[in-house]
Amino acid sequence: MRVLAIVIVSLIGGCGTAGAQGRTHLKVLSDIPESQLFLVMNAVAGSLGVTCEYCHVRNAPNPNTVEGGWIWDRDDKVAKAKGLEMIRMVRELNASRFGGRPIVTCYTCHQGSIIPARLSPLPPGRDANSPSGAAAPSPTLPSMQEVWQKYLAAVGASRLDRFATTLLEGRDERSEGRVGQVRVSFKGRDRYRLDLVGMRSVPITAQGLSGDTGWIVANGAARAVAPADVVRLRRQAARYAPVKIVDPPDALRITRIASVLGRDAYAAELTVDANTTRTYFFDTSTGLLVRELTTTATPLLPLQEQVDYENYRSVDGIMLPFVVRSSDDAPFDTSVRTFTRIAHDVAVDDATFAIPQAPQQPAPAQPPSPSAAQRTRASAAVK
Repeated sequence: MRVLAIVIVSLIGGCGTAGAQGRTHLKVLSDIPESQLFLVMNAVAGSLGVTCEYCHVRNAPNPNTVEGGWIWDRDDKVAKAKGLEMIRMVRELNASRFGGRPIVTCYTCHQGSIIPARLSPLPPGRDANSPSGAAAPSPTLPSMQEVWQKYLAAVGASRLDRFATTLLEGRDERSEGRVGQVRVSFKGRDRYRLDLVGMRSVPITAQGLSGDTGWIVANGAARAVAPADVVRLRRQAARYAPVKIVDPPDALRITRIASVLGRDAYAAELTVDANTTRTYFFDTSTGLLVRELTTTATPLLPLQEQVDYENYRSVDGIMLPFVVRSSDDAPFDTSVRTFTRIAHDVAVDDATFAIPQAPQQPAPAQPPSPSAAQRTRASAAVK
């Protein structure tokens, strides 16, 4: 079930600067940007393991899409009042103890349950990951340069210039039975296009790059995007390219070993700006990238955007994931793209990467000239 409807303000998915002050019913989150508001509320719901209806009133949704019907400004439910109280408590605690940084969040105590966690597990003093109960020694971490070189070798980066184009085709599956077809095309190092067909409730159905120019097709209309959005498009395109990291490797640092998809991975962190951190996870054995996680601080809690790369296979000596799973704090946004075909040197016309032109509208049909008999009848009718 969809947890919360997502209001898309920035069509590329970045955090807009327009605030939510226009929502006059807001009591504690009016300083949250509009583009983050519903993601923040999804994160709160996930922290408690509930859906929107736990706090909010809903009329009958659209019977065809199971969407809508929410009356956000209604205060009928006791849980909503308690939730507002708890949000105020979290914000006051972070303001008084942590300089306003969102260190304490709803998840800190609730951890997926309405009842906050209060007690540590027993028996005490044991490391659950160690059979003996003793704390495992800290491992020796490699340098980022070592991890980077192993990554390039693992994906077959030395072979990339052998192929002029790459084509990926498959399925995009999302919640509520939404299934579409996805097609991704690359040509050279600076041209990219993604098309999504047959998916309802998705505002962006195509996007592309050609050099420094980017565009999207949103709600049926094509438009060029701003330079900042071109950067985001380039990062999204990299999800389907062999080398998926567009940040400079020298800016990353290995901080720990984490468990990702049941395997150990080196976590390489990058501080993007004062509010944003990006972490890449490299499989310690294969060297391949298995996850990318971006966290963005908000006045209440950090938002997360995660991409998992699974089922790597060799395509002409290049290692590519046949499953790309993207998610954020909104369950409705989670997408699983499973590629059934990945091929190199498929013919792709240059026009594919140009911004689509609006289709020519046919000229309105002109009525045929009246015959002499029709003119006579019309004249008689007037008389």
